[in-house]
Amino acid sequence: MTASLGALISGLKKAVIEAQRSVSHQHIEELRQFFVPDREQDPSLTFPEGAWTARMVGMNVPREVSRNGAVALEHHEVQVPLITLLPLKSFAIEKVEVLTTLNLALAETPDGEEDEEAAEVRVSLRRQDEQTAELKIVIQALEPPAGYQRVVAAYEKLLNAQLPV
Repeated sequence: MTASLGALISGLKKAVIEAQRSVSHQHIEELRQFFVPDREQDPSLTFPEGAWTARMVGMNVPREVSRNGAVALEHHEVQVPLITLLPLKSFAIEKVEVLTTLNLALAETPDGEEDEEAAEVRVSLRRQDEQTAELKIVIQALEPPAGYQRVVAAYEKLLNAQLPV
């Protein structure tokens, strides 16, 4: 197989961009599970378009109550935004390394003359028992985006206001 070096690099770049798009799409799908559409929202809209409300979970939280000198535990129901209970990490492809053995050659110009400034570098795989390439993709968990952190912080503030002191 012979290709231009530019086409090889371009193909690898496109593959990495598509892989990162896939990771981003999965991130949106994971985030979608924490929200439900608002009642007034047009049903044809899908996440993240439109207006969404956090999915809430009712939890009974104990609190101490003192009556006539006797301390008792009562349960207080708290509406907890699900997004505050489960961690969500962002993922990104940090680095792609392709290790292979290539034969490099300058392509000849159509008229047979060599033009070093316009020459195209052609590459071909050299056989080492088989045509193989080692591919290493490093995917790293990142801190969630600042907007996500602010949304979660706002819901945590609402949650804290409901909790007994």
